[in-house]
Amino acid sequence: MADFAFVYLILIIGACLQCVIGFGLGLLCVPVLYWLMPELVPAPMILNALFLTALLMIKHRGAIDVRQTGMSVLGGTVGVILAAVVMFFVNAQQYQLLLGVSILVVVALSLVGFTPRITNLTSLLASVASGFLGTTTSAGGAPMGLLYQAEDKDKIKANLSAFFVFINLFGIVTLLLTGSADMHDVKLFLLCLPAIFIGWGVSHFINNNLNEHTIRGLILLVAGLSGLALIFIHR
Repeated sequence: MADFAFVYLILIIGACLQCVIGFGLGLLCVPVLYWLMPELVPAPMILNALFLTALLMIKHRGAIDVRQTGMSVLGGTVGVILAAVVMFFVNAQQYQLLLGVSILVVVALSLVGFTPRITNLTSLLASVASGFLGTTTSAGGAPMGLLYQAEDKDKIKANLSAFFVFINLFGIVTLLLTGSADMHDVKLFLLCLPAIFIGWGVSHFINNNLNEHTIRGLILLVAGLSGLALIFIHR
């Protein structure tokens, strides 16, 4: 019971972070839940993310950039398909290590003043990485979060949420078709929903006290932690 209470606490914090900066539910929760309740990773956490990002996309739909989101969806599709192949044929640990190191390099560049510009190419590359990580680990927010780190906070949440709704939906369908998810995962997702709703509610109080500079710092912090988690936890 104590472990499950801690699981709920982690989910509440992760859901709140997702609502504040546009990503973070999987990045924060997956490394911890992997040890507490490994059955929550990846399928139930992908369903949690799908539900929460759908709520955020609807709330911020007016700030969605259709062209850039379309390019991201294309790249994310490639990432999900690549993840399905890797999970079916290849040990994914080497890919996670490479992507974890890549995330830390981008974070380091951002800290010294480098901010990636949103172009068709950068959207494509970041979304491929996010689609791959989201399907293999249910924590794919860092590459896209880093790409949008300097944008207006509503644009960050709108475009990342639209992207992740598609990627999470495609990812869970892929897991179901490959036999990596089943109805037991759906039951676990439903068990997590109260924590997701609580995190959503708490975020409304926090959002009013944050500016873009603070949000950018949170994005870099969460992305850095996710890179470390990919390197050390999944090895």
